[in-house]
Order: sequence, then structure tokens, then C-alpha cells
Amino acid sequence: LDRKVGLESRFASVAEYNRRHADSKRGLAVTPVCFGISFAQTALNQASSLVHIYVDGSVSVSTGAVEMGQGVNTKIALIAARTLGVDPMRVRVDTSNTTRIPNASPTSASTGADLNGMATQQACNTLLERLRTFAVQHLARPDLVATDIAIRDGVVVVRGEPTDLTWERLVAAAQWARVDLSAHDFYATPNLWYDPTSERGRPFAYYSFGTSLTEVHLDTIRGTYTIQSVDIVHDAGQSLSTVIDRGQVEGALVQGIGWATIEQLRYADNGRMLSMVNAYKIPDIKVGPLRLGITLLEQSDNP
Repeated sequence: LDRKVGLESRFASVAEYNRRHADSKRGLAVTPVCFGISFAQTALNQASSLVHIYVDGSVSVSTGAVEMGQGVNTKIALIAARTLGVDPMRVRVDTSNTTRIPNASPTSASTGADLNGMATQQACNTLLERLRTFAVQHLARPDLVATDIAIRDGVVVVRGEPTDLTWERLVAAAQWARVDLSAHDFYATPNLWYDPTSERGRPFAYYSFGTSLTEVHLDTIRGTYTIQSVDIVHDAGQSLSTVIDRGQVEGALVQGIGWATIEQLRYADNGRMLSMVNAYKIPDIKVGPLRLGITLLEQSDNP
């Protein structure tokens, strides 16, 4: 964040503004965040995926992830497409249904794409291995083994060289050769354990980090304020979709502003919360910052 915005100069600029103005002031705050990605309840860190390849080359994926506008279906579709080597437009992610994927864990805590995406990747790898093995037979090349075959951009590639065998023709031929074009797989995040009694263990697979710099302008006469700017640098690893991840950061920021500045919780004498969900004022564009800068940390790998 410092390299992006120059913290020292920003703080100096605000200090100079405050020195010259009595009826208004400006303030800066740096806020770091560290969020563990996994359910603290270890048993919830599991997911399944069911993938079908149809004779026309289209692909359907079923998982237990619930799409609620956060873009998890898009990420799962991208995972399937990249694993199989086809255009994402060929992949359809079906709505969650317990007849296809039972016993699904909740879609929350930023685990949806991780758990269901890994299960999808594994299922697609199983299908890819079947198709690569079949491609060796179909090409009638006894000098080849499955590892010589790849699928890139919907074309079968042999030892790095594209062939005239397309994804559609390969799948259709595999269907007629009685190759199974369906796969189910299961993923459980490894090496997780947690003892709630001692509060010791390894409850999270990894952590997501971010830091923000917020500048606020305060009218000291009226007591009103505006959020002048927010600059955020967030570590999203190797982003599956920068558009979605930027949107998630933007939405989280506005939600946080609403939580910190608009929501007023009321409690009874016994501590019970009286505030109703339908009494909450959802933040609108006017409570957002006048300027927003979001940077996804580059060259950030995570095993």
C-alpha cells in the first residue's frame, strides 16, 4: 500500500490541510485485515462436484455452491474450462440441487470457490485423462502416450503441435467409443484440525490479506463528513477473475462503511438484540467514497 499511495506524503498533506483550516479537518486511517480461509468447524471443509461432457462438446457442472451474486458459478466455470482446455462459454454451472450434490457445506466464509472449485478441477482432470488416453487410440499413433496429448483452446495438441482434431470431434468420437464422459469427485481441505477447548490447531488452509487507506473530510461546524477516498491493496492470490474479485472488494467496502457508519444496533436490558434486519438501511452510492482505488496484489502465489 505504501508503494502504491505514498503514505508519508499523504499524511503530510493532511497535516498541512489541518494546520491551515479551522472549520474543516481531514483524517487518514490505515486498516489492515487478515482473514483465515476455511471453516473453523473442520467437518464443513468438504465439497463434491459432478461434471458431464455432452456429445456436442458442452459441459455441465453441478456443485453444492450457492450463487448469490458473488460470482462463484463464474469461477467454477472458469476452473472447468481451463482444466479441460475449452472455451468457458461451453461450460454451464447448474443450480445447486441436493439430488445431484447432497450434504453440501454452507457457501460462506470465502470457501465456495476453493472447496467446490477444487472438487470440480479434480473431476475435470479425471475426464481429461480419459480423453487423452482415448485420443492416443483415435489418432492411431502407437508412438504416443497420454502425457503427449493436451487440449488447448478446444484443439487437441500433440507434443506441443496442434492437430486438426477439435474438442467437438474428440468428444463425439469418445462417446461412440463408449468412453465414460461423466465424473464425480470429492475434495476435503487437507491438514486442518482445531481443538475448540484449548483454542489450538490449524483451522485455516491459508490467509487472505488486505490493507486500506481511508481519507475523511470533516465539517467541524456542521458535524458532517464525507469519505474523500479509499485506496485498497488486497492479496487475492492468482485471481480466477479479476473483475469478480475487484467487485467483491468494492462490495465489502460499501458493506463495511454501512456497518460502521449507518447501522445502529439496539439491545434489550438482558443483552438481546432488538434491531430487525428489515430496519437496516442498505448503503447507497452517496455513502461511498468520492474516489476508490483497488489494486490486487501482483505475483502473489499460494500453494
